[in-house]
Amino acid sequence: MAKMILKFNDVVIDQIVLKQGDMNIGRRPGSEILLDNMAVSGNHASIFTIGEDSFVQDLNSTNGTFVNNKRISKHHLNDGDVITIGNHSLTYHNEKAVKSGTDFAKTVIINPQKQEEMLVQAGKVATAAAATTKEPAPVTDVRQGSLFILSGANNGKRIDLTTSVTNLGRAGKRAGIISRAGNGRYILLPGDNNVAPRLNGVKVGASGEELKNGDVIEAADSRMQFYLK
Repeated sequence: MAKMILKFNDVVIDQIVLKQGDMNIGRRPGSEILLDNMAVSGNHASIFTIGEDSFVQDLNSTNGTFVNNKRISKHHLNDGDVITIGNHSLTYHNEKAVKSGTDFAKTVIINPQKQEEMLVQAGKVATAAAATTKEPAPVTDVRQGSLFILSGANNGKRIDLTTSVTNLGRAGKRAGIISRAGNGRYILLPGDNNVAPRLNGVKVGASGEELKNGDVIEAADSRMQFYLK
């Protein structure tokens, strides 16, 4: 379980267990991590946790957010990292945290261009839109899926899957496809030339796999996690 040790002027004042999802940090009353000091902006930063990964993001604060004495806009936290905000520090503790690195340093490009023929051949879409349609019409489902980029050039970015088809990979070379199949279901399919993304470490077959909350996808040398809101 991830937690933060909160200090003020090097004196421990609290221990905070991080919950899944967003936790805001700021001076504003009602902040989930309240730092009552004039050096702290009202809505200063946020910590987003998914699985064993946590990310800190500065929210355009006046005095900045620092990790290990380096000013950041967004940072994937490792066990022992120290976040400094004004005279406060928050030390991140999570022995299960995935060590960030450069193994997945390439960009994940989310390109919502429709590729209905492949989806029909895979038997995952009942009907196809006209071939001239460039942008797929939004699908209205109760449950909406999102991707959270765990590693890669877009590290820490959250992407809502609001269109019927989402392509994974570089422009012009899809490493995988996510189809929104209705009723809150999302299907992960191979990309161009049967390039197969990995789902929880296993290559996806030609017929695809239905995504479940918390599944980890590896595509285009990047790693991301799927979750349902």
